[in-house]
Amino acid sequence: MRTFILFMRKARTDNKFNIEDMPGSGGRIDLAARCVNSALWISHNMRDDSEIYCILNGPSNPPVTIRFGREIKRVSPDERSIGIWIKKALSEDFGKEWHIMNNGIMVARKSFQDVIKEMKDRPIYVLHEKGKKVSKFKKDSVIVLGDHLGIPSKDEKFALRNGEKISLGKTSYLASSCISIVNWMIDEDA
Repeated sequence: MRTFILFMRKARTDNKFNIEDMPGSGGRIDLAARCVNSALWISHNMRDDSEIYCILNGPSNPPVTIRFGREIKRVSPDERSIGIWIKKALSEDFGKEWHIMNNGIMVARKSFQDVIKEMKDRPIYVLHEKGKKVSKFKKDSVIVLGDHLGIPSKDEKFALRNGEKISLGKTSYLASSCISIVNWMIDEDA
């Protein structure tokens, strides 16, 4: 199982954003939706070996982590549909323990460091332009990405205690594109 962890500095942690303006009112919830799409869907099907954790740290009550996994149902692979499910997840009553929604989406008040601790026994790779160029991933890899603002230094250092900083090359790609590239690399080695 490959796992993607997306750290989002400004993404809203409540449901008070407009689906028609996810970049502005949602603190870049659109970016989360694109990354979920890239992590889980292939043409005409879903991946059966992938999951993504979106860690939201914006207003009004951070942190919140939403996990989308391969058992997801009734979600279309488009930004608006995924954004609606993010809004529904943020409307649920949840705490530190995972709250499971009936369509394979889970939500909890877990921080980035909480999620990293849960993954500590797996290979962890932090994507960064200044990392070591990577050409191969293990199938059970945990790939950590930041949003357009990046991962805060203290959180990156925490992840690197159990992992390594890697790069896909000199070009800085969108987070959703990085997920597609990593998926392709792992698929090619299968």
